[in-house]
Amino acid sequence: MSLDGIFLNSIKNNLYNNLIGGRVDKIYQPDKNEIVISIRNGGGNFKLLLTCASSNPRIHLTNVTRKNPDQPPMFCMLLRKHLTGAHIIDIKQINFDRILEITFECKDELQTTINKSIIIEIMGKHSNIIFLNTESKIIIDSIKRVAENVSSIRQIYPGLTYITPPLTIKLNPTKIIKEDFINAIKNANAGVYIYDFIYKTFTGISPFISREICFLSKLNESTYLGELKDEEIELLWHSFFMIMNKIKERDFSFHIYSDENFNNFGFYCFDLECLNTYDKKTFENPGDLLDTYYYEQDNKNKIKQRVSSLVKSLNTKIDRDKKKVEKQRNELLNAENREKYKIYGELILANLHIVPENNKLKVINYYDSEQKHIYIPLNPRLNLTQNSQKFFKRYNKLKKAEEELLKLIDSSLNEIRYLENVLFSIEECETIEDLNDIYKELISEGFMKKKSKYKKTKEQKPNILTYMSSEGHEIMVGKNNLQNDFLTFKLGKKDDFWFHAKNIPGSHVILKTNNEELTDEEYVEAAKVAAFYSKGKNSSSVEVDYTKKINVKKPSNSKPGFVIYDTNFSMLVNPDISSVKLK
Repeated sequence: MSLDGIFLNSIKNNLYNNLIGGRVDKIYQPDKNEIVISIRNGGGNFKLLLTCASSNPRIHLTNVTRKNPDQPPMFCMLLRKHLTGAHIIDIKQINFDRILEITFECKDELQTTINKSIIIEIMGKHSNIIFLNTESKIIIDSIKRVAENVSSIRQIYPGLTYITPPLTIKLNPTKIIKEDFINAIKNANAGVYIYDFIYKTFTGISPFISREICFLSKLNESTYLGELKDEEIELLWHSFFMIMNKIKERDFSFHIYSDENFNNFGFYCFDLECLNTYDKKTFENPGDLLDTYYYEQDNKNKIKQRVSSLVKSLNTKIDRDKKKVEKQRNELLNAENREKYKIYGELILANLHIVPENNKLKVINYYDSEQKHIYIPLNPRLNLTQNSQKFFKRYNKLKKAEEELLKLIDSSLNEIRYLENVLFSIEECETIEDLNDIYKELISEGFMKKKSKYKKTKEQKPNILTYMSSEGHEIMVGKNNLQNDFLTFKLGKKDDFWFHAKNIPGSHVILKTNNEELTDEEYVEAAKVAAFYSKGKNSSSVEVDYTKKINVKKPSNSKPGFVIYDTNFSMLVNPDISSVKLK
């Protein structure tokens, strides 16, 4: 994790410069692990984000707008009661660790001035946001309550005295002098790597920066402490001191490092020499960096938490439908053998003069080219005419059953295709809003029950993802079935071109013509977009159908996203859209 004590120190400095003396205006809790405090200071408005989600806990100023629930949670209401109108008077880092305390000057019920603090502990799955009385350290409440059955070492709930997390025996690196550093090396286990020694000995130093210190010293990070010569210890101290001096002088610069495939590798508040081969994106402050780094990851984590049970439910429904289709097809095979019952009935009527033997009627089968004798089983309680009528009824029943089974099989297969398309849409969700559209769709189609607190909101025009072709024509993409229908039948004009990956779940794509001629390259670009936004995006090639939008129809009473089309063309394309630019 790149957010160590050093990075938190840079955040503390940024918060101190912007928030000291500021007044708390509004407090929100967009998520169960997340608090946003709106602060007015020096004529500006700042949004302070505190999150203790186990995957990405942090604190920083943010510019990202988050959607708030209709009903604020209890912890949010408590903070509003105590802190609305309060002023920030101090921000400090505890023990140079990943713990930050923000102190507020508030008024109690008797209008007496009193100080209260919010402490955020950034400790992975043990991260927490704690609200307490600054002087007495009595906990007022926390966003996560920790009882004895959860931790026997340290409990966190109202009424207890706050104590910092159990400290390991580590040294504060900003207070270390050269003599202390050398003694720490000589007193340590000689069989420890210098890389391990640095981040395990000093508070607030992550493996990330430990590797940088080794690199600056031009020492192999896997060198044992016992192998170090005096001049190498001197080099190590010099690199260590240089980093600490940057911290003391607040000489921070903020970068996100990514590999050759543009995957984020990490971030830090220094220009790291050990990562000089990585691509680097620079930011003015830690808030902008963390907004950029975590925005997509936050969305994916929230979506993942919400959809796990939904995906399981849809997969269960698909499995049931597949078993149902298998059973219906077996029944259809029986129905297809109905002709023999019609033949039995007709042969009995043609041979009413023959006397049955042993509940069987031996007749010549005139429907067989070889005209062999066959035995027709009879019900002894019925005469020959009644037996023939019984076979005719069975024939007619199976004939009707075949018609119904074909309808049921077609309905089940359509439902399977629809649910698989919904699953694909869920996998492609990038925002909570996209996911909410899918929830609305599933509720309207009867696959999910409407929650009692569900409020019908005014339908808003969906935000359609749009690319630009090489000749400047829009290539529009539907991200879910509701968007697909809106795109195809509301935004698409009759002369526009419609694209979709052939026979697999995927997005509807519209290539706008604006009544102009299109180039061959533009057709290929739109087909690539359709291939990329389909289940075949990881294939080397995908077959894509395309036709004029006027040829695309939606059958009555069909499910969202389902269309039929004719007069189409097809092409094989590589689902690579690197050459197509977003609008």
